[in-house]
Amino acid sequence: MSLPRPSRVIRANDILGGRVILDGYPFRYIVVAPGMSVSTLVGATFNRAGAENSMFDEVLTAVEFLETRGWELVSMDQGFVACLRRVR
Repeated sequence: MSLPRPSRVIRANDILGGRVILDGYPFRYIVVAPGMSVSTLVGATFNRAGAENSMFDEVLTAVEFLETRGWELVSMDQGFVACLRRVR
């Protein structure tokens, strides 16, 4: 029986929390998306700009961490989603 393919979409909070480690990841490209916690959703309801800033900061912090682990930012869209490529 073969193992399921790992997801290419990785949540930033999983990277920052150490729940996802990409050192042995088999693919070259990934997408890092913000973690949508309940507190983020509630914050977005009452303070959209603050919630957006928090999500953007979370994704960029995860990107900066991954850059120290051999990944580089390829692109980032306005929806706070970052595409990264492993540098070989």
